[in-house]
Amino acid sequence: MKTLIRLGGFFKPYKFILLISIIASVLYGLFNAASLWIVGTLIANLFGSSTFDNYDIDSLIGKINYFFSNLISSGSQIEQLKMICIFLFITFLFKNIFYYINWVSVSYIQLNIIKNLRNKFYSKIQQFSLQFFDKNKTGEILSIMLNDINWIKVAFNKSLQVFINELISILILVYMLFLISPILTLLILCTVPISAFLILKISQSIKRKVKRASLKIADISSYAEEKIIGIKIVKAFNMAKNEISNFFNENHKFFQLEFRHQRLYGLTTPINDIIGVTLGVFLLWYGGQEVLIYNKMSSDDFMRFIIFLFAMLQPARKLGNSIATIQTGLASAERLFEMTDQPFTKLNEENLGRINGFKKKIQIKNLNFSYSKNSKNILSNINLTIKKGEKVALVGSSGSGKTTLTSLLLRFYNYNNGDITIDDKSYNEINTKSVRNLIGLVTQEPILFNDTIKNNITYGSENIKDKQIEEAAQIAKIDDFISSLDLKYETIIGERGSLLSGGQKQRLSIARAIIKNPPILVFDEATSSLDSQSEKKVQEAIDNLVKDRTVIMIAHRLTTVKNVDKIVVLEEGSIKEIGSHEELLNKNGYYSKLYNIQFRENNE
Repeated sequence: MKTLIRLGGFFKPYKFILLISIIASVLYGLFNAASLWIVGTLIANLFGSSTFDNYDIDSLIGKINYFFSNLISSGSQIEQLKMICIFLFITFLFKNIFYYINWVSVSYIQLNIIKNLRNKFYSKIQQFSLQFFDKNKTGEILSIMLNDINWIKVAFNKSLQVFINELISILILVYMLFLISPILTLLILCTVPISAFLILKISQSIKRKVKRASLKIADISSYAEEKIIGIKIVKAFNMAKNEISNFFNENHKFFQLEFRHQRLYGLTTPINDIIGVTLGVFLLWYGGQEVLIYNKMSSDDFMRFIIFLFAMLQPARKLGNSIATIQTGLASAERLFEMTDQPFTKLNEENLGRINGFKKKIQIKNLNFSYSKNSKNILSNINLTIKKGEKVALVGSSGSGKTTLTSLLLRFYNYNNGDITIDDKSYNEINTKSVRNLIGLVTQEPILFNDTIKNNITYGSENIKDKQIEEAAQIAKIDDFISSLDLKYETIIGERGSLLSGGQKQRLSIARAIIKNPPILVFDEATSSLDSQSEKKVQEAIDNLVKDRTVIMIAHRLTTVKNVDKIVVLEEGSIKEIGSHEELLNKNGYYSKLYNIQFRENNE
């Protein structure tokens, strides 16, 4: 119920259109009832059993018959037949006009709601900290955005129209049945709880199975995405046959879950039909006796009652099916809200101040950090000062906390305790966006998008002129390569920059950092995965970029940090040593040990 209420909140902007759809639905139901009444009159007329003059004019049903008798006129049967045909056409025409108005208005509402749900979901995940993405698979996130939201769309499509249109039609038809024969109508209504109970039980089971199927398709999406991204390794190790087999097994499990869901869903129509036809047969027998033996009901009334009854079975069946479909949508909506309600959102920063430049220093004071409350600290008691214009290298063995420290500087995570200040302003008092505007990031594995070279270089920057882009490419030593391409800066580089070499990707990401023109630069082992020739070109690009800037670099090769102002040596999340290259070698401590090991390996 909570999920349904939450989804209901998305209807608020469309209250007026919803009102139009309800009015159109009511009018559709009235014209539908009128058309059925005329059909009953037509049948009675053909069989010569029309009894307009036998009704009590003071009763509602008598007034309805009197109204139709005046419309049809009291001429010969052929004249009455002509009028019946004309008014039958008119009622069907208006019935379908209002049906179309209802359909269009409801479609407009439901498609907007789905659009808004998808927009809200995407906006929400963009606001999450990196902890959210660390703990949730990309495939699962995409599965919810595409599959689950699509299931909600299907549920809206098949149920919203039914609930507004068919429910109103049923209410009108039940009222008309009650006017004709209250006793027979009460007998019909006695069967509603039985049908509702069976449909509800099936629907609850469907909801559980849909949720399991949603989890399974998310697993399949994650699995497929992982193996497609790693296709080179799959092929290099001759694992294609094994991966195909694994995928087939997972897909078969999904098939079984979906088939169980469809088997249950398929029961709703037969159950409704069996209950309906059983009821119809009983009423034919009971009502027939009322007409033929006891003369308690006219043949006209009984004929109309049967017509209205069987006209009601179709919308009743749709209503039963839609209840099952709604459960499918609710299961998907629960998955969506479970994802967006995870406690990884960023802090409310509306009232935080901004910082528009970097003038003095960055200070890290007694900083501690762990990825979760119960896990061991990744960083412990970090104290470090980085002055404006300084070149600082972070070195240490794998897992020592180098990348984590730079991630905290970029505010990708919220630290547990301690503080980071920039120009004596605490990160807790500064808007995150303004902090990131001061910092340029070049990662070990460049993050590029399936877009043009131009758009990749200018990503995150606005109002950049072509001349500035070309200058950035020249500084990054990538302009010669771009000039050799047919489409030059309009060349699409493929998913993750797949059409570029490792060195070209890195130099393109450096050009992006140049365009941003930040006062602080962070390099996360930017050359460690490159061959010596590519590394030389990238290093030249970096040297051009770092002039007159504050630089924080994570270094894998210690030979690249000889000329920095300060080397910070990390081990197991703590700072072991701080100093220049010469100072640390003379200490003959942890850094000296690392350097000698690496120097020996290089000589060997």
